[in-house]
Amino acid sequence: MPLAQFSDPQWLKDNAFRALAEISYLLTQNEHAGREALIRTLEFRSVLEGYQTIITALVQRAGLYPYTSNPEKLSTADLLNFEFHKVVGLDEIVLHSVQGQVYRALLDGANVILSAPTSFGKSLLIDAMVASSRFARIVVIVPTIALIDETRRRLSERFSPEFKIITHPTQEATARNIYVLTQERFLEFPNMEKPDFFVLDEFYKLSPSRGDERTFVLNEAFYKLFKSGSQFFLIGPKVKDISVDQTQLSFRYFGTDFATVATEVTWINSGDEMQNALAICASLTEPTLIFCKSAPSAYELAQALIQEGTITKTQAASEFAEWLRENFHPDWNLAKFLDAGIAVHHGALPRAVAYQVLRKFNEGDIHFLLCTSTIIEGVNTAAKNIIIYDNRIANQKSFDLFTFNNIKGRAGRMFRHFVGRVFVLNYQPQQELPLVDIPSITQPSTTPESLLIQLEQNDLSDQSIERLRYLYAQDTLPIEIIRSNSGVDPGQQLNLALKIAEDLAKYYPLLSWTGYPNNQQLFATCSLMFDYLLAGRARDGVGSAKHLYGKMKGYLKVKTLAGLVKAELAYNEKASPTDALESSLIFLRRWVEFHFPRYLMALDRIQRSVFAKAGLKGGDYSTFAAMTKHLFMPVSCTLLEEYGLPFQVTLKLEAKNPLGESVDGVLKSLKQINLAQFKLSPVEYEMAKDVIANI
Repeated sequence: MPLAQFSDPQWLKDNAFRALAEISYLLTQNEHAGREALIRTLEFRSVLEGYQTIITALVQRAGLYPYTSNPEKLSTADLLNFEFHKVVGLDEIVLHSVQGQVYRALLDGANVILSAPTSFGKSLLIDAMVASSRFARIVVIVPTIALIDETRRRLSERFSPEFKIITHPTQEATARNIYVLTQERFLEFPNMEKPDFFVLDEFYKLSPSRGDERTFVLNEAFYKLFKSGSQFFLIGPKVKDISVDQTQLSFRYFGTDFATVATEVTWINSGDEMQNALAICASLTEPTLIFCKSAPSAYELAQALIQEGTITKTQAASEFAEWLRENFHPDWNLAKFLDAGIAVHHGALPRAVAYQVLRKFNEGDIHFLLCTSTIIEGVNTAAKNIIIYDNRIANQKSFDLFTFNNIKGRAGRMFRHFVGRVFVLNYQPQQELPLVDIPSITQPSTTPESLLIQLEQNDLSDQSIERLRYLYAQDTLPIEIIRSNSGVDPGQQLNLALKIAEDLAKYYPLLSWTGYPNNQQLFATCSLMFDYLLAGRARDGVGSAKHLYGKMKGYLKVKTLAGLVKAELAYNEKASPTDALESSLIFLRRWVEFHFPRYLMALDRIQRSVFAKAGLKGGDYSTFAAMTKHLFMPVSCTLLEEYGLPFQVTLKLEAKNPLGESVDGVLKSLKQINLAQFKLSPVEYEMAKDVIANI
């Protein structure tokens, strides 16, 4: 019997006993298929009025305890089992059977690595451990700032004020703290208190096989947390296995296919992909995610949807579109799409805009959300359907089975969409799931020196010791300086120090600046940063030292997004307003806010050391680095962008009521603010109200 049959309410009504008997049989022969058939049936349990007792018994048998209705009617044995799967400290939460196994292992003090589908409910287990009251200091490492905000909101709602949620290294700790950080932010903490428990989300990113340039910084963060001796919980999607044995890393591994929603996959491997996508969209009425390889691909499909007349207008989306026109650019394509109930979510969007787009999608104000690889990073949505339009990310080769499963798993949501539908417009990838390595533990020959130098010497393999011997033998640059420049190749750091030391007469006037560099100093700074610290490799749209200098010089001249867009349009007459705006946003996000201040401070530490050794006073780039990191705006602007409030709104608040210079100070001031005293549009008022309610 096909599983899709159990999603037909009329068939279920006409064949109730037969359907439930089949589910019972499947649970004994093929538990996965039986559980999926039961989940499909639960979506229409209202048509099976006379069979609720049988359904409840099947729910218990399948281990889907959260789907239990009327637990007071359970038998004594089933009621005891139901109560056993409740979370201590969160009595309203009931775990399913495999969640319960993981929960008990964690309560027993075991280190756990959990590899499970998207709908397993991994985040709930984090909350369960917080609620256990066993830990006063908890660290949660997540891959993106968007996930910092999502996790912070969830934990704040459930555990504030019992715990303080800390997301920045400048915040003050209290007696009970939960640190929610990316790996880079974690490494910025100078002297973090020893955690009692730590979580690393998306643990597969520890493995170099995924080609993520941040892998080794994540390994450094994991190593430092692991060496603290704290209990750990690593969570992520389904993988093949972990290539670390128990002698290297004591843990219990749970690899499972257990899911709380069913997935129905439709393969469409013939015909024109765009025409197929348009036809599918025309037939759908529920919220739908569409995976595209890139922003241009997403924009092309969004435009085709509008031309095809696949439009679901909403007032909230149109009002937000008008606000975007007024505050970013009147011809931004995103605003045009929003007017049609369509949005595009990709890496160039400002964080607050991306958050508001996801929020409106989850609230039903956006019908189609076209996403790039940003969807893979774990941000939750309320999508019933997913269309996999492209089968690759950007210009890479076709994605593997792991990535396919990760995208597919975004369809459906427990209690809301029991069955997620996935439409695949390309062939299914055939590669098997990946084997995850942890190079900070296994130290293969390909492990970069930037990670090895962070490991304690008694943890290094003989091969690793030999590779680092030249660094410990030299006296040009102290090991402490090399280590402080996390993620930067030690050999390149040493070469840079030698370059400066060999020509002090040239480099001292160019690098000993404090406060704000002149053009010559900026050029020298950009050149040394790019050629040495980045090893001359292009990154995020910047291809050379001269290119970096030109981009930074141009930005420092205007210091505003609007000015940057205007300059981009003047420089490239063929660029569309959307292209100019989004390339400017990418440069600000990735370079001005992140790469430039990070590498600038690495150069700062190196030049100080070299000049001090020569008896000279070095420069001090810290003020300039902080200004660039905050885009030459008040601290509150970039901070509250992460919380979902666009900087344009924050500037209005700052103009009348300065919010402070520290993270804690800004958040405290915002909580106490009276929005009625500001001239905010209805859209701005609603965005600010949402952020304040979730601090």
